[in-house]
Amino acid sequence: MKNIERFDTVTGLPYYDSFIGIAREELANNFVPGHYVLIATDISNFKYINHIYGYSKANELLRDLIALISNSDDGNVSTCRTHSDHIISLFKYNGDKTAFCSRVDRYSRDFVKGNNRKYPSIMLHLNNGILFIDEYNDDLIYCIDKANVARRRAKGNYCVSSVIFSDDMMDKEEEDAKILAVFDTAIKNGNIKTFYQPKINIRTYEINGAEVLSRIYDSNGKMLYPDTYIPVLENSGKVVELDRYVMREAFASIRKWIDMGWKVVPVSINLSRMHFYENNVADNIYNEFRRYNIPVEYVELELTESLFFADSDIIIREISKLRNYGFKVSMDDFGVGYSTLNTLGTLPVDIIKFDKGFISNSMNNEAVYQILQSLVHVFRQINYDVICEGIETKEQEKLIFECGCDNVQGFLYDKPLERDIFEDKYLKKQPIQCLEG
Repeated sequence: MKNIERFDTVTGLPYYDSFIGIAREELANNFVPGHYVLIATDISNFKYINHIYGYSKANELLRDLIALISNSDDGNVSTCRTHSDHIISLFKYNGDKTAFCSRVDRYSRDFVKGNNRKYPSIMLHLNNGILFIDEYNDDLIYCIDKANVARRRAKGNYCVSSVIFSDDMMDKEEEDAKILAVFDTAIKNGNIKTFYQPKINIRTYEINGAEVLSRIYDSNGKMLYPDTYIPVLENSGKVVELDRYVMREAFASIRKWIDMGWKVVPVSINLSRMHFYENNVADNIYNEFRRYNIPVEYVELELTESLFFADSDIIIREISKLRNYGFKVSMDDFGVGYSTLNTLGTLPVDIIKFDKGFISNSMNNEAVYQILQSLVHVFRQINYDVICEGIETKEQEKLIFECGCDNVQGFLYDKPLERDIFEDKYLKKQPIQCLEG
């Protein structure tokens, strides 16, 4: 009976305590510097696999992963599941770190490729944190912690499956923990403010929309910028809480503008990929929206370009459902690198938002300029609205105007403004002027 209890009933692996005993004994008796490595592994979005396919299918996927790791020819000493889909493995290898990492990447790709068709509603991906044990001082738990730090660095980056631990990651881990603590306090105490950046029609220089953005403040009133906290919140999954907060604030603002009799413009709200691994995301958003009794044409939902090409049926289905509810859907960051013209016309999207990098590259490259001009023409021909973001100079404005794009957003016109300032400047009076000259 004791032997049975030593093994996880789902995966057949030793329990964590047993794994620790096996690994410690191996390292105590046989350790050679540069010949042992720990790998911490998890499956991206595993909890959503449970929700969508059920626990039986999720466990089957987990067993497929265990089989791949345990049966590899990479010198697996022992493997265990610490909880959920979190796996720890100790390997003995020949000292060639590059070759070992290549093998890990290969079996990670094989795992994804072999299971994609079985789980079409989820974008499968493995996150591997690799710790090469070059020194060992009998502190295995600390080594496992380091491997997990590297695993968390891999999360959210679908271009890589493995990250090798380095000492500076511990500092980054501490910084991230501080940011998460600030966020938890800020959302509890209302120290998150919404800012609005206007969208401008450059034929009339009138406002025709705005993007709502967040700014987080710590307990001392210091503002954190999105490029500091958004990646951390995405990796932790807390970005969904932030998006919901911003969404409610935007809905309430639109309601206020209507009640005050001010000019009302459509507001675009950013949604993270993480929303689309929840059950009934479109229904949940619509039900929240209905509470404010505002016209649906005043709400636009912005989704990054990569989300539309995630090879996930459920994502496209939920986006289509949002459009059926009447929301306009914008593809943000177009031109980053995912899109293909043969699929664009079939996607559930109303607005194409060109990435600022695309615009910058068009300034000094005739070929990119011609591509931009042609794309704007094609998109308008098939009834997509087009907007160019990141416009900072009159030269950029002239270029995109010549390309046929009238709608813009960028610092040339205004920076993101606190709601009260935005209302005073744009909704209570008009017309506007660009900030430069």
